[in-house]
Amino acid sequence: MMLFPRAQILPGIQWFFFIFCNTVVIPPTLQSAFQLSDAATLCLMQYSFIATGLACVAQAALGHGRAIMEGPTGLWWGVILTVTLAEAAQGTPLPVIGGSLAVGIALSGVITVLIGLSGLGHRIAVLFRPAVMMVFMFLLGAQLLSLFIKGMLGLPFGVPQGPVAIDFPAFLLALAVAALVVGIVVWLPSPWNKYGLLAGTLLGWAAYRIIFPQAVSPGTGTDWQWFPLGAPQELRGGIILTATMTGMLNISNTFGALRGTQIFYPQQTPQYRRSFVVSGLFTLGSAVLGIVPFSPFVSSIGLLTQTNDNRKAPFILGALVVVAIGLFTPLTAFFARIPLSISSAVLLVSYLPLLSSSLSFLPHIRLSSRNVYRLAIPLFAGIFLMGLPAGYVQQVPLWLRPLLSNGLLTGVMLAISLENLLPWDRVH
Repeated sequence: MMLFPRAQILPGIQWFFFIFCNTVVIPPTLQSAFQLSDAATLCLMQYSFIATGLACVAQAALGHGRAIMEGPTGLWWGVILTVTLAEAAQGTPLPVIGGSLAVGIALSGVITVLIGLSGLGHRIAVLFRPAVMMVFMFLLGAQLLSLFIKGMLGLPFGVPQGPVAIDFPAFLLALAVAALVVGIVVWLPSPWNKYGLLAGTLLGWAAYRIIFPQAVSPGTGTDWQWFPLGAPQELRGGIILTATMTGMLNISNTFGALRGTQIFYPQQTPQYRRSFVVSGLFTLGSAVLGIVPFSPFVSSIGLLTQTNDNRKAPFILGALVVVAIGLFTPLTAFFARIPLSISSAVLLVSYLPLLSSSLSFLPHIRLSSRNVYRLAIPLFAGIFLMGLPAGYVQQVPLWLRPLLSNGLLTGVMLAISLENLLPWDRVH
């Protein structure tokens, strides 16, 4: 802490909890989807903390050079969960799903590094026109919010084993925490309103432990292993294809995060090449570790907007604390005790500004009653597929099934195709 001025410590703690909450919520969902042991889940937690903290420092120091969280992205998270749920419902063994995902993730990591080294990022950026970015931001927010609400309700993320019931007491507490964070952000004066996420996490965690003292906590034993979700042995081409395509679309996070934070760094040119190389290398490592792959977090825009603090030093401090927690198993086990319902509630609020990020692209789109289909088709198709039960795509060809089971992926692909193949701006 002595390396950082006192004025940077509290903002650093805020960054720590932002990075922490965005990371800690994911391993329990993978445990539910892949039916992992507590020891394997704790291993995933440590992998996630260490890799995420190092990725944040690497991006701030060597990559894009901004205070933007680099971590397991919502696009990848949603695709992994939906593909796993859909394939498991069709009888595909979980290790086969995990191994196939690992191969697709590794391929996407290599492709992302090559995009960065070759400088193709600027050419690819042309495909992500304002209409595409609006669809992406909106559907990303819709998918993530549905996952967070699921976590608040205490619903399983994998194929249900037996009857499913909503945990209403925990949900009501999570709802109160979400309302508290919104109240702090909206009604408290500056600078206190910038610490809504921090206050909601700490107060919600404390309240949960008081109200539910018998809640089960994870153990302290770690099951260290490579490919904890499944080794790449028996593979499924459709899953590999979907994962590779997800990696290609995942670069939209980089464009969204760097474009969205340009207002905070007006004198800085976006460093797409460096950012892609760092994201690709950490994505390649995530395939071996079994964690959700990486890219810059678009939701960092919300925290930067709330705090109006774009300094890198507090951000790096928060990231280093996350690494330290991941290196020590007892610390990981302690912080992993934060209830999924509480962390989901806090993240629910932090991701709500994605609506503003989505609508910010609207003034750059020439809309009329005749060309509104450029947005309506991908948006409504994506929303429909998000709510489609996994069993309904059983008759779809195997290679296409993982794609159609994810509304975000399909919606963004439709937006890219419609926006770049048809002359919408000539239709008035």
